Amino acid sequence: MAADIDPRHPGVEMWSSDSQGIRSIKGEVINDNRRAVSMNMAVWWDGDLLRELLDRNVVSKYNWEEERSYLLMIFEGCTWNNGTKANPCLQGDILGDWREEVIMRTGDNSALRIYVSTIPTKYRFHTFLEDPVYRISIATQNVAYNQPTQPGFYFGPDLKGTFRGYTFKNKK
Repeated sequence: MAADIDPRHPGVEMWSSDSQGIRSIKGEVINDNRRAVSMNMAVWWDGDLLRELLDRNVVSKYNWEEERSYLLMIFEGCTWNNGTKANPCLQGDILGDWREEVIMRTGDNSALRIYVSTIPTKYRFHTFLEDPVYRISIATQNVAYNQPTQPGFYFGPDLKGTFRGYTFKNKK
């Protein structure tokens, strides 16, 4: 798993069942608690520029100061696909707000539900769907190995500048 969840370390953090904890982009262990984060998917959900974690039907937020995750959302009545990866049907910025929606199936397989974050954000960007790399990463969720979406440009808590028509101003 690779996602930017800790603003103290530039770039994405990485972890796996064999990584001996969460590692910085330089490979340094920054948290040796293997249970601090889930390993299945990541989602931009809560309106800040860090990613949240998506596992089964739960969105959680990693708190780097306490080195643990907190529950943000449970998709009640829904279940995930396959047993080992526990993926949603799809997650991505499909409705155009840069934050990502999560599509889940109901437990009885009678419906699909689209979940949208209701948490306000101070950041305004074009939809990620304008980025070809991001569009491909959405497609690979269904035709290749399930992994979270990734844009073709840096997107994180220290974002500043302009790229492909996107203007980023971090308002801290």
